[in-house]
Amino acid sequence: MQKYAKSKFIENGYLSAVKKNENTFVETHFHDFYELEFIISGSGTYTVDGTEYAIEAGALFFLTPFNYHCVDIRDAQLYNVMFSSNICNHTFLQELTKNAPVFLQTDGKTKLCFEVLLDELCDNIDDNDLSTVLLDTVIARLKKEVANDIRNKTLSAINKAELYILNNFRNGITLNDVAKELALTPTYFSRLFKEEKGINFKTYLNNMRFEYARKLLVHSEMTVMQICSESGFNDYPNFIRRFRQYTGFYPAQYRKEQINE
Repeated sequence: MQKYAKSKFIENGYLSAVKKNENTFVETHFHDFYELEFIISGSGTYTVDGTEYAIEAGALFFLTPFNYHCVDIRDAQLYNVMFSSNICNHTFLQELTKNAPVFLQTDGKTKLCFEVLLDELCDNIDDNDLSTVLLDTVIARLKKEVANDIRNKTLSAINKAELYILNNFRNGITLNDVAKELALTPTYFSRLFKEEKGINFKTYLNNMRFEYARKLLVHSEMTVMQICSESGFNDYPNFIRRFRQYTGFYPAQYRKEQINE
């Protein structure tokens, strides 16, 4: 595996930005600088750390000194930016590298924004002050898009979790069951769920069960024991005790109070 040194690939050692046509295969390599490639058109594959990504219009690849990659690209036009950490805002770069995926697919206004910014950067590469500002702007915009992408993925995962819980709360489901359904580790899912919902998984599940039990007490003629089972609770004495903690009433009292209102 080859190492690409910035002394060879970045003329001034700090920043290189070009718009170019590519039709080539680049063998697996790594480097001691950061690289951003934004695809305008073309096809092929980008393989980063063993994972293969499709090359298409709007694809953005962000590579750090930690990554290794190879490229098989056909009839493409793209922007290539290589830079040292010394040339950009360290706070922006640190925040970006903390969460950034190596690949981001853009479209619409986001795609246009990167095209405009990168075009300006390429046109003003000889102006040190302006090129530095433009690079910081590109990094800041990428940081924002990454945050939005993570947020959307988080919401999607939590939405799927909520639906799974709704469909299965009557059964003895566990945090591990939901995490497995989402293809996430239990620890990661637990943290994600708490951050998004403000309560932990177990509390959320029990709240749903208690709310369902309340409805059955008021709108059905089921016995309390039947409601306990139907709501997903297996331990009847524990259900009675915890229902009182949740509502301030024992189940039979709650039914009487609600019916007499």
